Amino acid sequence: MSSATLRPVRRPWPRWVPILFWSVLGCLTVVLVGFMLTVTMGAVHGVEFSPLVFERRSYSFYELPLIGIQVTATRHEDVSTAVETFITTSKFITPPPPGSKEIWHIIVGSNGPRLQRKGDASILMQYFNAQDSKTTHRWVKWSEDHPQLAKVFWPAVQQLAKHELYVFVPELFDLTKQHTDPVVLQAALNAEVVKRLLFITRRLQEREAHAEALTVIADALAIDPTNQELLRAQSTSRAAAPPAAAPQAKSPAAGAKK
Repeated sequence: MSSATLRPVRRPWPRWVPILFWSVLGCLTVVLVGFMLTVTMGAVHGVEFSPLVFERRSYSFYELPLIGIQVTATRHEDVSTAVETFITTSKFITPPPPGSKEIWHIIVGSNGPRLQRKGDASILMQYFNAQDSKTTHRWVKWSEDHPQLAKVFWPAVQQLAKHELYVFVPELFDLTKQHTDPVVLQAALNAEVVKRLLFITRRLQEREAHAEALTVIADALAIDPTNQELLRAQSTSRAAAPPAAAPQAKSPAAGAKK
């Protein structure tokens, strides 16, 4: 018997085997590349502030680069300073009623390899972060030394912050240097807050955002229920807003009591 007759016959691989191999390898490559891009370019993180509860928290999650689809749950961590804690525990601001919609404004944030960008809320944080020493926060000390002034001051700051009017917050802090009588400071703060709320109302009306404008007007009327400019703006937005979107305005009597 010749050696040729003893040589085993090599059967060729089925055609689907190499196709499957390269398909699996291609999928794994795509997954690996996608994972690396997501980790290196899809990281989103930053710090945000809630004007309703005066808390500061960090946030972080991953999203698919370019597409912007979030692929991990958002992680939060409370990073409030002694200032926020002092203001809330001293009850200088009124907490929102249970079930209220949360509001968070960006202090600083970054998306992937982009540099950190500051939001308007960072303006208020500069005051919160101000310290006269390593252990003394400037506005905690001021509030402790002037509790009657603090009672009227921090609610005014909260009003502007709620409507993202942080660019006008420094003017409120300047008023504390000009007035030492709580009644006089209250009047000055009210005038400034109403002025700025009227400003944002007009901007909203220019954009035909009358439902949002009515919400701002309601807050302003709670401070100054007889303000004729506010009442005219309210009539304008009531006429233009859809009936279902128009919130009920607070009565002058209710605003005066508040």
